[in-house]
Order: sequence, then C-alpha cells, then structure tokens
Amino acid sequence: MKNLTTRFIRGGALASGLLCLAGLTACGGDDDSTTPVKQPDPVVSPLPATAAAITVQPKTQSVAAGQPAIFSVAASGSGTLKYQWWRNGVEIAGATGATYTTTPVTLADSGDVLSVVVRNDAATVTSDAVALQVDGVGARVLAGGAIVPGRAQLDGVGKQAYFLSAGAIANDGAGNLLLVDTQSKSVRKITPAGVVSTPIAGPKTTPALQFPRDIVAGLNGVTYVTDGISESPSIYAFKIAADNVISAIPTGATPGDPALSSGVIVPPVVTAIAADGAGNVYVASEVARPGEPECSSCFKRAIVRRFARDGSVTTMLESLGPSVMGGVLDMAVDKNGNLFVVNDKGIQKVDASGVRTTLMGTDQAFIKAITVDAGGNLYFATEPFSGRQSTWPMHAIGKIAPDGKVTVAADPNGSDARFKSAAWITQPAGLATDAGALYVSGNGRVLKLVLP
Repeated sequence: MKNLTTRFIRGGALASGLLCLAGLTACGGDDDSTTPVKQPDPVVSPLPATAAAITVQPKTQSVAAGQPAIFSVAASGSGTLKYQWWRNGVEIAGATGATYTTTPVTLADSGDVLSVVVRNDAATVTSDAVALQVDGVGARVLAGGAIVPGRAQLDGVGKQAYFLSAGAIANDGAGNLLLVDTQSKSVRKITPAGVVSTPIAGPKTTPALQFPRDIVAGLNGVTYVTDGISESPSIYAFKIAADNVISAIPTGATPGDPALSSGVIVPPVVTAIAADGAGNVYVASEVARPGEPECSSCFKRAIVRRFARDGSVTTMLESLGPSVMGGVLDMAVDKNGNLFVVNDKGIQKVDASGVRTTLMGTDQAFIKAITVDAGGNLYFATEPFSGRQSTWPMHAIGKIAPDGKVTVAADPNGSDARFKSAAWITQPAGLATDAGALYVSGNGRVLKLVLP
C-alpha cells in the first residue's frame, strides 16, 4: 500500500511537472509572451561643435551728417553666437547684436573704424575693419590716425591707417589719391573709401627711393616722383610705370650750369614736378649761379622744363639774374596749359606765351602747396609766417578764380563751424582736388574738404 501511495505521489508530481512545462504561465512562471522585452536606450554621440564664422562682412557706410549709420554682419556656427562691436579699437558698450546703429554722426566721426568680434564655444573671429564716412560740407578725416612716436607705417582704412610722414599728394585720375610717405620711402594709395595701401615700398624698389618729396600722376597709370637723399630738395625725378618699374627722367643740364673743378657739370636739384592732361611733365630744378659757391642759403638759378611725350624738352621758366625768381616749391598746370608756380614771389602764373603774372604775393601768406581744379580754380594751402603778422587768416585754404580774384575757401577759425576741425592740418604738405572735394595732406593724415 505504501508503495502504491508513493508511486501515485511521484506520478502526480511528475504529471504536474509535465503540465507546467507545457504552460509556465498557468503554473506561476515568469515568462509573459504578450509583453515585449525592453531594449536598452541607444547611445547617441554628440555632434562636433561648429566654429563661429563670418559669412557676410560689414561694409563701409557713408551717411549724411546728422543721420545714424547702420553696420551689420552675418555669421554662422553652432550654439549661441555672441557679438561685440568695436570702434577705433574700443569696445562699444551695449553693441552686442549682429547689427549696430550709431547715434547721429558728425563730420568729426568720419574716418572712424568699426569691426565686430563674433564668438561661440568653439571659436572667436574678428570681422574686417570698415570705415564710417560722413557726407556734407566741411572738413573730415579721410585717412590717417594721430601721430604716435615710434609707431610703424600701417596700411588699413580711415583713422586706422598710419603715415610716418604724410607728404605731397596727387589725384591719380581714377578716383584714388597718391601720397609720398617720405620717412617710409614709399608711395601710398588712398581709395575714395579711405582704404590705404602701399603700392611702392621704396626700400624694395630698384632703384630704391631714398627721400620722395613730390608726386604727380601722369597718363595710363604712370606716376612721377622727385627723390633725394635728405630733407634738402630732391636730386632726381623718377617715372614709375603702371607695373611699378622705375626709370629716371633725364633732367640734364643747360648752358651756364656750373662745373666742378674736374669739369663735371653739377646736376640740377629737382624741387617740384607737375603734369598736364596731354601727357607733358614739368620739372622744376635749380643750380647755383656760375661763379658762386654751393650752399643752402645761396641764390640758385631756377629752371622749369617741360618734357613732352615726343621727347622734346622746352624751358618754360628760368631766372637769369639775382632775385628774379627763387626756387620753385610747388607747381600745377590747368587744362589750358597755364603753368602755376610757388616761388619767392608768391604764386605766379605763366601762360602759353610765357607771360608771367603774380597772382598772390609772399607778403600775404607763406604758401606751401597748390592745386588746380577742372574749372581752372587754383587752391593754395598756407602756414603762418614765423615772427611777423599776416593779413591772411591763419591756416586758411585760399582760392584764386580764373579771373584772378582771391578768396578764402576754408578757414578753421572762421564763422563756418563745419570747418572747425580738431584734425585740421596746420603744416600742409600737399593739395589735390577732384570733382567734389579738396584734399589736404600733412600732420600724419589726409583731410577731405567739401566746400560750400
């Protein structure tokens, strides 16, 4: 009996076990075939950060005085982009957007340099520097910052650019200005937007410029400069072709030029240069009169020669005796072929027939530079006399009309506040003109004057 019972229990247990194998759910098992098994979350690698980059640079803005200027930039990059605008090397408080709007501008703001820094977590990038240009009658800086002793020459835009010594200036006929930077032995170029570059770096040219003093633009991209070896008047006149190849202008000698004891003729010292629309080049030079010693204070015989495109040379002006005509300091030629010179008599005009007329005497002002516009108006820049009074307004720019009438064109001390500029050039080195403005160089900068 016992054995039967044991077999039954064992058999039932075995049967029960078989039933549970057939259906684990019914027997309290863990498997649930109706519920999907949960998979682990996928591992997602983070995308690499994209560095901040400027896609659209700011542009130079030209606005009328009294109006605001709007500068903008477009940038790309991952995450949050942050902006900071700068003006003349100083952060602008609160200017932290892709667009910056100035307060209403004045002529004194013209030439200011703006840029923007864009950053994100991956990079920081700075935009191009651009200039603010303010339109309107009056005086404003086109290019050149304050003179800083020991600072090197710097290309750039507006007040960011730096001249070691802003010398004579000329219009190249294509809307740009050419300027001799005497101490850097270079010729600088200034665009209408105030962008300054150095197309002729004197020490790297052949022959190397030593002390460029005067400059004028000729035809077909040709530039003419006078060059010397010190602060004394230049001794050479050079032609710089459009491809920057430099060649000497054979200023030569004329009968009566003194000779050294060896019999060698003393070369003439070039003092000024000019050109006209027909391609003629005018070179003013001087030599000591025969029989007189060479010295800086001795009277010198002054000569102005015209070098024509066909190679012919004509003497336009020459002093034949003491005090007839001192050295020529500057020259200009109008569209009718009239030659204007600055010498010890003041400003003199020499017409095509050789007749000489004094337009303004030296008793009125110390004249440093002249230029003539397309209408035949002559402009001149002045410095005060040393040690004596003058009837001419201090530092004023003058104008001589074709009929000979002399007037004040721009006076920094006059009643017109638009010319009362802290950047006014008190030691002018050059003048140039175009269809809409007058340009004055000196004191490390170039001013643009729009006359009433």
